[in-house]
Amino acid sequence: MNFVIVGTNFISDTLLAAANTLNDFNLYGVCSRVQSSGRAFLAKHPHNTQAKIFTSIEQVCQDKNVDAVYIAAPNSLHKQYAVMCLAAGKHVLGEKPSAANSKELATIIATAKKHQRLYMEAMMTTHLPNFARLQQAMIKIGTPRKYIGQYSQYSSRYDKYKNGERPNTFLPEFANGALVDLGIYPLYLLIALWGAPQSISASGVLLDTGVDGAGDILLNYADKQAVISYSKISQGDNITEIQGELGRIRIEAISQLKKVEFIANNGDRELVSIAFDEHFMKFEVNHFMRMVNQGKCESDVNTYQLSKSVMHVLDTARTQLGVTYPND
Repeated sequence: MNFVIVGTNFISDTLLAAANTLNDFNLYGVCSRVQSSGRAFLAKHPHNTQAKIFTSIEQVCQDKNVDAVYIAAPNSLHKQYAVMCLAAGKHVLGEKPSAANSKELATIIATAKKHQRLYMEAMMTTHLPNFARLQQAMIKIGTPRKYIGQYSQYSSRYDKYKNGERPNTFLPEFANGALVDLGIYPLYLLIALWGAPQSISASGVLLDTGVDGAGDILLNYADKQAVISYSKISQGDNITEIQGELGRIRIEAISQLKKVEFIANNGDRELVSIAFDEHFMKFEVNHFMRMVNQGKCESDVNTYQLSKSVMHVLDTARTQLGVTYPND
């Protein structure tokens, strides 16, 4: 399957290294506004140096040899690029968050359905082998009562911000902020497990650019409760717990599910997870290609409804925090 990677940041490096382990994946090209950036990206991947370099999304759309596109451009461009590629007959794996807001996501989904092409949000966590093991282990905790999800990672770009620079990660014009960058990981897992909440309450720390540097979201369900805690301006241990009446599940590194452990109320421990695979993004790419080969325009794991439920929480939380984007 001929892929084009749009965007040459570190996540594209990680995805390509993982995808190269799959037999059916072929890097047909990379898209970067500056050709030298495309060349530099390919130079880091010796098996892919013959790939084409595109300097605009229009060029990608016009090339009939392109089967699928992985979009890792800034969040503010996700909807525009996805719609253009889908309308041109390309399947789209769109990096999280799928769009800047729910209205943009609805447009992407409508375009995918109209042109009968697959669109899938590139949230890797739900495709990891340890996610299935986590789902199976949920019965061990009995009636679930509480979810505490944390992702706090001090950003190297925050030092640049404090020195007077304006890195993209802290700018509303790029539809960025700590919630959509980091908080989305424990949030996505929560909604994949428990569905949409009944109520949402958010608070946080805003930077003078207008985006959130840190925050917390309280999500209520009929018989249980969840809190999502996230930050790009402080560092945490990043332990997530799912607590039930019989015990709890403890997760290290929520985005990658590196270690999942069941701890009973009496203190007994049981390792749930299997060994971590360094090419952790290969699982979502493999699933995406399988969905394409089955002629589907919607993933049966990262469903449209899952993406819409997550985006609704992001929209509601941003409104309560006072974070607005030009895309809104």
